[in-house]
Amino acid sequence: MASARPLALAVIGLAVAGVCRGASPETPAWRSRVAGAVLSAYDARESFRAGPSSPLRIDREGRIEVDIRYDCSGSAPELAAAGFSAGTLVELETVCVTEGWVAPAAVPRIAATRGVRRIEAPVYVIHRHPLGPPVGSAGTRQKTQTARPQAAPAQAAIDGTALTIMHADQFLAQTSVTGAGVTVGVQSTGVASLSVIQGRNELPQTVQVVGGASTADDEGTALLEVVHAVAPGAALAFCEPTTFTEYLSCLSELIGVGATILVDDVQFPPLDLMSTDSTDAQAIEQLLAQNPTVLLFTAAGNANGSYWEGNYTPVSVASAGLAALSCATGSGTRTDNYIETFDGSGIQHLTVTSSSGFPMAFAWADPFGQNASNFDLYWSNDADGTQNGCFSGALSSSTLLQPSLNLASGSYTLRIGTPDASLSGKFLKLWIGGDGLTSVSDPTAGSFVAPQEFAAGVITVGAVNGSDGIGNGIESFSSRGPLTVVFPAPQQIPAPTLVAPDGIRVDASGTYFLSYLWPDGNFYGTSASVPNAGAVAALLRSAFPQLTSAQVLTALQAGATALGAGAPNTTYGYGRVDALGALATLATPTITPLPDATLNAGSSSPPTAFTVGGTGNIHFSVTSSDATVIPAAIVASGAGVSITPADCGTTTMTCSLSITPAYGGASTVVLSALDGANRSASATMHITVNGAPPPSPTPTAVASHGGGGVLHGWEIGILLLLIARRRRRAQRPARRRS
Repeated sequence: MASARPLALAVIGLAVAGVCRGASPETPAWRSRVAGAVLSAYDARESFRAGPSSPLRIDREGRIEVDIRYDCSGSAPELAAAGFSAGTLVELETVCVTEGWVAPAAVPRIAATRGVRRIEAPVYVIHRHPLGPPVGSAGTRQKTQTARPQAAPAQAAIDGTALTIMHADQFLAQTSVTGAGVTVGVQSTGVASLSVIQGRNELPQTVQVVGGASTADDEGTALLEVVHAVAPGAALAFCEPTTFTEYLSCLSELIGVGATILVDDVQFPPLDLMSTDSTDAQAIEQLLAQNPTVLLFTAAGNANGSYWEGNYTPVSVASAGLAALSCATGSGTRTDNYIETFDGSGIQHLTVTSSSGFPMAFAWADPFGQNASNFDLYWSNDADGTQNGCFSGALSSSTLLQPSLNLASGSYTLRIGTPDASLSGKFLKLWIGGDGLTSVSDPTAGSFVAPQEFAAGVITVGAVNGSDGIGNGIESFSSRGPLTVVFPAPQQIPAPTLVAPDGIRVDASGTYFLSYLWPDGNFYGTSASVPNAGAVAALLRSAFPQLTSAQVLTALQAGATALGAGAPNTTYGYGRVDALGALATLATPTITPLPDATLNAGSSSPPTAFTVGGTGNIHFSVTSSDATVIPAAIVASGAGVSITPADCGTTTMTCSLSITPAYGGASTVVLSALDGANRSASATMHITVNGAPPPSPTPTAVASHGGGGVLHGWEIGILLLLIARRRRRAQRPARRRS
């Protein structure tokens, strides 16, 4: 991950980063390998200043941050001589990209370097908005802090209600499994106050932070608190990505330090909303395939109610009682005579509950980067009814518009328009970010937009309200499925995979995360639910490290508390994560009966065959009703119980047992087979042993010294009384003479 951080940040604005179609023969070849935003920076060169319409970051030296994708069949191109300062590097079979800084004037030299396929603007993380109270509820939220408060920490248990709802507390009590031996890797925003929470012994001192310094935020600290509350024995690692390239790098770095459970709540602007075979999704799938013990949990998102999808159903603006719409494009102004009907009105009302900057995405079902459509997206403020702007998809190869709008609280109107009705039936998606602060008048399900959610094998986690101690109700903002894609073939992907409680307590006192809590003091959102799900997986992995990631996921799904109609469904997935429920789906230990026997003292019994079964590795313990006759010990040789071969219970399930008694007598021997969760099955043997019984203990006399006789107890008592009397007399004060 890059160690360099931007010294001056540009506001991320309209990111229409395609290149013009139909370039003339005179256009230099290198320009076809450079995205539109980077070309704009080059064309401006010395006068370039990143502004509201640029998705680029620029440092104090005037360099822009770029992603350079190159041919994976060869080695990374040598770019330093061309003026490129490299940071993050990701090299996979499907994605090879280096991220770093370059002066705009050096773009042609880099683009012309052998092996370079494309220069793009990085995809930057979207900083989440604090989830506020529902509209109309009492209480107001604090603004994001610039300084950490120093209030005393609250006393309620971290993640307390969620522990109970998920039966994680009972899992720990019944199994004594704490997550030991497992590393959980977390990606989120900031661990600036990590030492504050460690100082309260609410996080271990050994949290490993990889990938560079974090921002002045503490959402990552909160996620780590939740994981530690559920799986207190698990090791913790943290990585903070600021770009999607860094996200891929963080995955590798966390896996590199031993993490097999990965948890993230980072949101990126949509990259390809219509397909599962993008290079970015393939990169994640490749990492998971290369590391089959790794499970990746990601927050499902808080986009329900602010998302719409559907086939384009145009109606003429005249029939809707509107005048024709005009949109400025790169080649002039175009008139749109048709608009999407949405709920029949031809408009989509957008409600904003808190003033801020909001990312948006509008996509249509042309193959990614091969735009054959001319959709336009309009927006206007309902307060005055005037059109405020239009974002055009014409004259670009991009199949995705990504405006970022600074909107005051209020109501707005969104329209989708085209010059004619020829694009009728084309599948569309429209998303307005805001983490619950935005909503549209005609929403639909399907609001999964983060790039990692499109990769096969990634576990999406929705949120149920855990503040009531029950956790049966889906949060209104929690994204619902299914996830619809068109390429490489139309399909609907079940989502979310699971749900877990939010509305949980974290210790945010003295941290930058305090302003992200609701007035009730709880942490809400799918960001709060995803560490709960990942931590329960860590408990299972701790108990059964031999399980594959697929087996752990199957246990979580089969053992989840089903909510809603059928499982899986599009609201709750397979249901609410349940630690004991998942454990119950895994086979418990079994052991075949063992026969009673009559043996001779000092001689081993003939080997007796037995078979064990269960989940994971099986280990053994033995008890004996008379340990002097048959020691309660499993031994390789000598008196006790011997089990062969040495790998019995791991790779060999049919084994042999022999007993070597020490003395004659009788004893009941119980052999127990235990799994990693300390569940057991037992076989009992009644053993009669011929031979001499154990020797009786010999009384020990009190040794005498110096020729004197042995003192009896009553004599010792008298001596002690005399000594005590002398001491009392010596301690009395002397009497005064009169």
